[in-house]
Amino acid sequence: MLIGSIYGWENGEDDIFNPQSLRNRDNCLEPMRVLQEVALSQDVELHTADVNEKNGVSPDFGLYVESIDFVSPSIKKNYLILYETPLTVPRNAEYQYLNHFDGIFTWNKDLLEKGFSDDQGRTISAERFIEIFHPNPIPSECGQDFVSLPFAQRPDLVCLIGSNRHANAHDDRELYSERVRAVRWFEKHASGELKLYGNGWKVPQKRLGKLGKLRYRMEKIYPWITSKPVFPSYQGPATTKHEVLSKTKFCICFENARDIPGYLTEKIFDCLFAGCIPIYWGEANVAHAIPSDCFIDFRKFADYSELNQFISTMTAQTFASYQEAAIQFLKGSGFTSYTSESFANCIVAGLKR
Repeated sequence: MLIGSIYGWENGEDDIFNPQSLRNRDNCLEPMRVLQEVALSQDVELHTADVNEKNGVSPDFGLYVESIDFVSPSIKKNYLILYETPLTVPRNAEYQYLNHFDGIFTWNKDLLEKGFSDDQGRTISAERFIEIFHPNPIPSECGQDFVSLPFAQRPDLVCLIGSNRHANAHDDRELYSERVRAVRWFEKHASGELKLYGNGWKVPQKRLGKLGKLRYRMEKIYPWITSKPVFPSYQGPATTKHEVLSKTKFCICFENARDIPGYLTEKIFDCLFAGCIPIYWGEANVAHAIPSDCFIDFRKFADYSELNQFISTMTAQTFASYQEAAIQFLKGSGFTSYTSESFANCIVAGLKR
């Protein structure tokens, strides 16, 4: 039996495996629960590091979940799960950090094919990178057939779900600011058509750097004086993403960054599960993973006006064709790689190789 310590969950006490955890929003911890179950079936026992320490257990390996400080040099082997891009988590592109690990689980096709190199000529072989895909728990509200509400029973035209954040590196590929541009366009030109959900939208757009922070503080003054909402379309946090998406026809579905090979997250899958048509921008080759008739490719439109014309005039029949394509994808083999089970199997295989 191999014993592993998981680093990266402040609560400890195996909370990362607890379905009742307060952090298990939208069942986001399902992949870790499935990982623990699959690992145990293959003689690998996983606990958060504090549990092993409390029980006096010396682990055979450490498994780090996204950019946590490296703290276990005495452990024989250490592994890292990379979820985000360096635009959001800069440490994910730092040689000194990545080189601590014997194996790095990632979706990043460049790292998987070419390995890592930096501007100082330091390298990490591609053999140390192990392929995974972002796992996507299927909402309990979904039936086995994935059938959802039709066009006529969705009162809201378009939504955007996400927190008010900024990238942590200056890079033209970031899409945090593009989400804000989308919201502002609809608020100005199609008032009432877009509903904004998430955390942090009672204040202006968050910005990077000293000048960005100064601008942010200045932009807070006018709403404070006038008592007007910063984002009039803001509805507050979503109770669940599935609930919001199930009553909405379309969703502005932009990744945190675009044109990074392999970066395909839960955002588009959340929409497909709910029968909401995603307006997608992010992974350039998304159609290699998800059939193009399942989503609207934002890159095909010259501007938001053209996009709005397209979605506001779509017929119920055309809408249903997108939904049916999504159902066929979710029921087919193409979705398998993006399940919690596939994620768990890839991790365990990498730990035991």
